[in-house]
Amino acid sequence: MFIPRQPVLENQFCKFASQTNTTTGIGASLCEAGAVLYLDSSATNQEAIVKRYSTYAAGDSSNAPFGFAEQRVKTGYHSVMPTGAVLPGDLGSSDAIAQPSYDSSGDINGTNAVPLGVAHMGIWETTHYVCEHTENTVTDGNHMKPGQSLHIACNNGSKVTNNTDTATDDTLDYERLTIDVVAKVVTGASAGQCSANIANSTLYPIRIKLLV
Repeated sequence: MFIPRQPVLENQFCKFASQTNTTTGIGASLCEAGAVLYLDSSATNQEAIVKRYSTYAAGDSSNAPFGFAEQRVKTGYHSVMPTGAVLPGDLGSSDAIAQPSYDSSGDINGTNAVPLGVAHMGIWETTHYVCEHTENTVTDGNHMKPGQSLHIACNNGSKVTNNTDTATDDTLDYERLTIDVVAKVVTGASAGQCSANIANSTLYPIRIKLLV
């Protein structure tokens, strides 16, 4: 049997992985929208569990890219509010809120897996990118240009990068983590716009065609 399944519908059943290193709930971001994701092969319950890429030292470079996060994932507010509580600003937003997990003593030991939309193919706009820079100054030749290939950057944000140098350590977070091409630039950004976006002073989106 070999039956096609609709990717958008199937991705309603993806979950962003649980974490045990996030023990308090303060609305902190665990994963930003636009982050490149991979399927977690260590999942034990046969569910589609996704994770974002991390640094070179984390060893994520052996995992094939699966898609892009459509939502930001953040912790709940369980350190200051009852478990499950949300703020008015969360209503109608695209954020996915991860609730706490507990150990055998009833203490919070991290966050549970949370349903997350995963994007495949299509043309999207994103501000979740990085390119070669020194103290957020992008040189004119290294800004985002139409037709460029985008890779997974070697940083904790799991951003896309147009840099073609493969990382050998965590020194340069704009180098590519793997040789996989995950997207192509459709509409780019100038050196000044890239610098402002990376510095988080003014966000300039680029339009990209997803290839995974």
